[in-house]
Amino acid sequence: MTKEEFLENLTDIMQRDEVCLESDNLDDYEEWDSLSKMAVIAFLAQNFSVQVKLDEFKKFEKVSDLIDVCKDKLN
Repeated sequence: MTKEEFLENLTDIMQRDEVCLESDNLDDYEEWDSLSKMAVIAFLAQNFSVQVKLDEFKKFEKVSDLIDVCKDKLN
């Protein structure tokens, strides 16, 4: 999966009209709620075999933080 595909998937998961950008702050998204967070955790686990602990996940501030967790597995 490319970084662009990752961003497209993230946009779909969060059901946003506007595409997620790497530089965006997650808290700025109205859609960044507990359900979307759980869906993102599942997405990372299923697609990248990345297990993110809740304490670590809470520290994520930007979309780039999500990308950094699985950057070794992106094309």
